[in-house]
Amino acid sequence: MGDWKGSRDGRSSRAWSLSRYTSDTGLTTWKNGRGRLEGLVGSNMPGSSSTARKRSEQWMWSCCCLMGGFLMLLLLFTCIGVVLWLVFRPHSPEFSLQALNITSLTVKQMAQPGKTLNSSSALLSMNSTLVFSAVNTNRFRVTYSAMVVNATYQDVAVGHTLVPAFGQEAYSNVSVPTLLIMDKVNLVRPTGADLLKDATNDQFPLYLTGRMDTFVHTFGFKSPGIHIELRCVIVLRYHELKLASKQCGTNVVHS
Repeated sequence: MGDWKGSRDGRSSRAWSLSRYTSDTGLTTWKNGRGRLEGLVGSNMPGSSSTARKRSEQWMWSCCCLMGGFLMLLLLFTCIGVVLWLVFRPHSPEFSLQALNITSLTVKQMAQPGKTLNSSSALLSMNSTLVFSAVNTNRFRVTYSAMVVNATYQDVAVGHTLVPAFGQEAYSNVSVPTLLIMDKVNLVRPTGADLLKDATNDQFPLYLTGRMDTFVHTFGFKSPGIHIELRCVIVLRYHELKLASKQCGTNVVHS
């Protein structure tokens, strides 16, 4: 009797423990399942999706506003720069030979004994004043560097002169005189013979070349140098001591 009661009590205790374990496990499983379900349901709620969508739209709108503002500022600065460039852009000043005033001009034959005229040499002497003209069409002051002017006859150097450096105010014309002196320049044959023939025909050509740098001063700043190359072909009247014709051109090179 006692053994049966003890066995029954043991079975009851085991059954009660098993049922308790089962109920606890089921409760835990149910809680875990409920948590996952709530998580799934919460993640797919309409309110959460609309909030994320609104945040994305606000971020995109902010980016569009920033890009639009940047493009507007860039366009504004570009327009201002174009207007300022059109108003204040520097122009190349004009520089050319205006006149040539001859004081004296002589060509002497240096004939050697037993030599004909074609094989003789000649001495060239000339005192003259070159007058150059500078025209500034800019709104600002322009400065010019010194320029060496070389005079040649048939590619033979016969003299040179120096045009000093000078400045020029806005919208002005300036005349710059300089002396060109040739003192008994010996031209050997056959160049000397050609010079004697040209003097006899009352005209002979000279070539003048030079190069200078000009600078435009804008609001206290000096622009990059503008190189001006001068080339002139002049024809002189030997007996009348005057300039018969001149053809001058300039080549402007921006640095």
